[in-house]
Amino acid sequence: MIQLHAAPRPLGTDGPAFVPLAWNVRPASAARPDSLAQAVAAARAAGFGMLCVSDLPFPGSGLRFGEAAERLGALFRAEPALREGWLLAVRGGVTPGAVPDSRAESLEAALAATLARLGVARADLFLLERPDRLAHPRETAAALARLVARGLAGAVGVANHPPAALRALAAHLECPIAAIELPFSALEIGALLDGSLDLATELGATVLAAAPLAEGQIGDRPDLAASVTARATLRQLDAIAGQQGVGRAAVAAAFVAAHAAQPVPLFGTQEPAELRDAPDLFRVRLDRSDWYRLLDAALAER
Repeated sequence: MIQLHAAPRPLGTDGPAFVPLAWNVRPASAARPDSLAQAVAAARAAGFGMLCVSDLPFPGSGLRFGEAAERLGALFRAEPALREGWLLAVRGGVTPGAVPDSRAESLEAALAATLARLGVARADLFLLERPDRLAHPRETAAALARLVARGLAGAVGVANHPPAALRALAAHLECPIAAIELPFSALEIGALLDGSLDLATELGATVLAAAPLAEGQIGDRPDLAASVTARATLRQLDAIAGQQGVGRAAVAAAFVAAHAAQPVPLFGTQEPAELRDAPDLFRVRLDRSDWYRLLDAALAER
């Protein structure tokens, strides 16, 4: 039986400990004014250990560049206690036009601006949002190390980097890559097949598994249910959920967390009820045959 644990674990090999539940803050422009406060309060109550925010607006959110950080910063100023008790991760390295720019001066200025929007002096983790194909990995590595040396970030990591780009960056980086954000779910297993999860294990980096419910497609909301092509995966998830008295979302997140790389599910929902239910994944008891049946279903539907 695969045991999943909610006990705090280090960020990377020896970073600050946090509960292995992460949340992407991505409010929508049309949301109620108090919706962000309710979602943050729900995530806090559920015991989430990491809060992630990006200046780049989530597609369809209707927000300006940097507005998510502004809204979160306003909430922190109004209720300072909400900043405490979890790690703060900031994604950056893209301009308002979504153009990657990992030059040292650009990264430093952009992160300083984001921190100002948030009203904090330092991010616990900076994630480079995308590879900059116009920058040599040596240049990017030096820029990331400079963020740590200047006290703007406690640790650095990457998001959306293919394994080759990640390995090239790691070869030049003086400080360790503490975290790697990548998509991973029972419907999106590319990271398992392309070596990304294996490389994270090799580097000792924490895996932040983005969209563990495939943007809600394998969660518990019927309006977001996956298409007919994923019915085998849904049947397997539902069978396990029914046996264990939990929701489909809990089983889907447990599938992600059970991998040997110990991914931390990075939830994207902004619904307080779904955030409160997220820790149910730790109630799930998968055996090896359960996990591999889910994997086989996912492989068949690629």
